[in-house]
This record gives sequence, C-alpha cells and structure tokens, in this order.
Amino acid sequence: MARVKIILYKSKTYSDGRHPLMIQIIHNRKIKRISLNRELFLEEWDKESGLPKKGATNYNSITTKVIDMRAKIDKVLTELEREKPDYLMEDIVALLAKPSVHISCTGYIDKLIDRFNTAKRYGNARSYQCALNGLRSFAGKEDVLFSEIDYKFLNLWKEHHLGNGYSINGHNVYLRAIRAAFNRAISEEVISANIYPFNKYRIINDRTKKRAISKEEMKKIVNLELIEGTDLWHSRNMFLFSFFTIGMSWVDMAHLKLANVMGGRIRYKRAKTGKEYNIRINEKIEPILELYTNNKQQNSHIFPIIKRESDMDIILDIKNNLKNHNQRLRKIGKLVGISEHLTSYVARHSWASIANFSGIHIGVISQGLGHNDIKTTQTYLANFDFSDIDEANASIL
Repeated sequence: MARVKIILYKSKTYSDGRHPLMIQIIHNRKIKRISLNRELFLEEWDKESGLPKKGATNYNSITTKVIDMRAKIDKVLTELEREKPDYLMEDIVALLAKPSVHISCTGYIDKLIDRFNTAKRYGNARSYQCALNGLRSFAGKEDVLFSEIDYKFLNLWKEHHLGNGYSINGHNVYLRAIRAAFNRAISEEVISANIYPFNKYRIINDRTKKRAISKEEMKKIVNLELIEGTDLWHSRNMFLFSFFTIGMSWVDMAHLKLANVMGGRIRYKRAKTGKEYNIRINEKIEPILELYTNNKQQNSHIFPIIKRESDMDIILDIKNNLKNHNQRLRKIGKLVGISEHLTSYVARHSWASIANFSGIHIGVISQGLGHNDIKTTQTYLANFDFSDIDEANASIL
C-alpha cells in the first residue's frame, strides 16, 4: 500500500522564513509531493502529531485543512485498494486533486486575504476581511466549511443581520465577497460546483435613497461663515471642491497632486474605474485650489488627507480622515439647517441632481459622472466633448 502523509517541506523556504505544507506520496519507489497552499514556520509544526502547534499562524484553518486532507487521503487509498489493487501514482494524485466538500471556507478566505495583501491589493483584502468577520460572528465559530454555507444558512444569516437592525444592502456587501470566494474556489478546483449556493440564493439590494441636496441648500453651505483654518472650514472647502469638480470622490481627492493641475485643467484617473477625467478649473474651483497649492511641489498632495507614505498607512489615512470628514459634514448640515444626512458622497449625487433640474442633457451628466454603464445614455456619450461638460459644470451653481 502507498504511504501518504502530510509534511512540512523544509527543503523549500519562503522569503519570510516559512515552509510549505505538502502531501508526500511514496508508491512503487516513486515520491510525489503536492502543495496544500499553506505555510508555517518550523517552530509552529508538530512533527509527531502532524499538526500545527497551538498558537501557530492561522492555526484553526490549517488544522482543519490538514484533518480534512488526512480523511480524504484515507478514503482515496481505501477506495483504490478495493477497486484497483494495481493502482499507480497517477491514480492517487488524480483522486486527491478532485474537489472536496470538506474544505474550510474561512480558511480559504484567510488565504485569499494573504494573497491580496502580498499583491498590495489592500482594498480587496479589507473587503474580504469584513465579510470573513461577519461570517464567523454569525456562525459562532472560526472554521466554516464551504458545504455548510447553503441556501438555508444564507437565509438565516440574512434574517439575523436584519434582526439586529442592519440594512440588507450592507449585508449584501458581505455576501458578494463570499460569493466571489466560492467562484474562485470552484475555478481553482478547490471545491465542487455542486455545492455552489448562489444559484438559488439571489443577492438583491433595496432601492437606495437618493443622497442629494437642493441648489438652495448647496448655496447655504457656500455662504456659511466659518473660522478659517478650522476643521469645519477645511471640510466645507473639500466638500465644495468635490461638488465643483463633478463629484470627485474622496479617494481621488486624497491622491490628487499638484502635478494633476496643468494648463488650467485638472487631469486624473478615477481610482475606482480607471476612467480619465479632464475638468476645466473655473472661477468656483480656482479659489479653493489656491488655498491648498501655495508653495507646494509638483509631487505634493493638494489636500491634507494623506500624511504617511507606506501603502497600508495611506489606506488608513484615507479611511480615518473620511470618517472625520463625514462627522464634520454632519455638523455643517445642522448649522445650515439641512435635514439630509450630509456625507462626502452627497456632493456627487447633488451635482447630478442639480444638473438635471437645471435642464442639462442627461448624456452630458452621464459622461461628466463617468457612468458609461447607464444603458439609457450610452448612445449619447460620444456626442459630447469636454467643452460641453465644462459649460454644464460652470452653470451648476
């Protein structure tokens, strides 16, 4: 009978000092090793038990993976001994490669998060981490198998989420990450497509309330007297800058540099879509820019949002400052008597709404916002150049 076991393969060492976990097969004097896509430090591996030591990195998910794979190995060898006594090494490898339902979803997502962080795709990593935290919280345990997440499980999770007073749209953000993990695992042949639950369970959002204020309310914010240099003053400036630049997002404002300002225009790529924007600096944008660009170098950020340099610190600066910015916008809203919950995103919605009520063609509005996917306006997008959008933007307020 073949000898199959799980080992920590010390002959290979990754840059961080960890070693890969591998299935080692010895049969007919041949040796084959298959990666488990898990790594541990030497001191984290218990050779005697063939399991990670308590406190090892991702202890729960790796332990589950090893135990599941051991069970699969026993099943494969028993099946081959019974049905094909003269089996070859290739037969063992083929059966072990077959997707199993006994795979940890939480462990797989942990691995995805590691991959995203390594690739510096921190936004993706954060989205998966939030979904993972929500999944573990609802399940009440660290390890949840893919096979456990079925139609009933998803419905119970939704009811639990809504019962705690949260919105369905917020819950659906988690579900999209879980669904993406299922799709990846199926594509990578980690699990079988037979256990995919999203053929039956549909992710449906509630209609989002329009987040826009009127032209008159926007003018109240423009005319609000604030002490120069205060946090409220800065937030009002940045909110108006976003509005006057056709709803520039907070992330794009954070990354905006003096080098993006040239020839009387602001040129940048939107971080979310990669779409290029080219906005004329009109008489409403110029005074705000002057406040933040004096004595700055070409490579300097225009707005005081990003203060640090590492990728992770930049993400945290943007996130934390957005939270503070939105808190200050709520105060500004109360000062001018606006009942709408004022956030950074209201600027974008308001630009579109006010432009619409001002009689500006929906094709111009759509192209100005970069909404290339709006079917009702797609046929008009090519008919408008930057000058049409510039004129529309100048006439908004």
